[in-house]
Amino acid sequence: MYQQYVKTILILALILLLAAPAIAAVPPGRVTVYSTPSGANVCIDNKDCEIAPATFLVEGNAWHMIVVSAKGYRDWTETVYVTSDMTSTASAFLDQDPDATGVWVNVTPGSVEICLDNNVCRDNLGLISSNGSTFFSGVSAGYHTVSVGSPAGYEDTMQLVEVKLGKITRVEITLDKVVTTPPTSRTPIPATGMVRVYVDMTGSTICIDNARCQYNVGADSGSGTGTMVFDYVTADALHTITVAADGYEPFSTTVAVERDLIASVDVKLRPKGGVAPVKTTMATPESTVTTFTTPTLPPTMPTARSDPGALPVLGALVLCGTVALLRNNKE
Repeated sequence: MYQQYVKTILILALILLLAAPAIAAVPPGRVTVYSTPSGANVCIDNKDCEIAPATFLVEGNAWHMIVVSAKGYRDWTETVYVTSDMTSTASAFLDQDPDATGVWVNVTPGSVEICLDNNVCRDNLGLISSNGSTFFSGVSAGYHTVSVGSPAGYEDTMQLVEVKLGKITRVEITLDKVVTTPPTSRTPIPATGMVRVYVDMTGSTICIDNARCQYNVGADSGSGTGTMVFDYVTADALHTITVAADGYEPFSTTVAVERDLIASVDVKLRPKGGVAPVKTTMATPESTVTTFTTPTLPPTMPTARSDPGALPVLGALVLCGTVALLRNNKE
C-alpha cells in the first residue's frame, strides 16, 4: 500500500512538473512607438531605449510604460497594455518646451525697445546709465531678427541671429552714438544707388549692412527665385549683403554701389552639410599619358590537333579487337 502511494505521488509530481512550463509560458508581444517630431528617444519600462520609430519585444498580456524625449521638447509618458502575440502602437506628440529654446538680448546702454522679428516688442528696458535686457521664450528654431529702438543720441540697430532648438541664444548689442556734423551753409546731398538681390530660395531673409532686413522674400519658403531691392544705399562704398534661410548655410558678400546705378547680387544657397559644387576641368598632362599598342606577334608554326572525326573510327577498331580476343579465348 505504501509503495502505491509513493508511486501515485511521484506520478502526480511528474505531471505537475511537465505541465508547469506550459502554464507559466506566455508568448511575448510587441509595441511600436512613433514620435512627432520624428527621431525622438524612446524608452520602455525605463530599460530599453531606441530612436523613434521603434519596435520593442516585451512581455505579453502586461502593462508597459513608455517615455519619449527630445531636446527642446517636454517629455511624453504613456502606459500601454500589450497583448500576447499582438503588436500595440503608441504615437507621441511632443510639446515644445518654451524655456528650452529662446533668445536672450542685452543692450548697452538701456532705456530701449527690443523687438523680435518686428513682432514681439518690449519697451523701456533698463536705464540709459546702465543696460537693458529681455528674454524671448518659445522661439522656433531658425533665423530671427533682433531690432533695437535706441534712446536719444544713439543709432537704432538690427541684428540677424540663428536660434537652435533646445538652446538659449545670447545676443549682446552695444549701441553707437549718433554722429552729428556742424551745420554748414550748404549741406551736400549724399550720393546714393540701389542694390538688387536675387536668391534661389523663396522665404529667405535678406539684410544689407546687418541693419535693413526683409523677411520671407518671395513669400513662403521653397524652390524659386526671391528678389529684394534696397534703395537709397550710400554710393561709392562697399556694403555687406547677408542671406539666410532655414536648412541652408548663411551667405555673406560685399558689393560696391555707384551713384544712381543698380548693383546686382545673385545668391545660390548651399544646404547645411552639403558640398559646394566644384568646377573640374578634365586635362591630362602629356607626361602622364600612357599609350597602349597591340604587339605584332611572330608567325607561329601550325600545331597538331586531334581530328574529332578520327575518334569514332579508333573506338570501333579497339572494340573489334577486344571481341576477337574474347572469341579466341573461348575457343
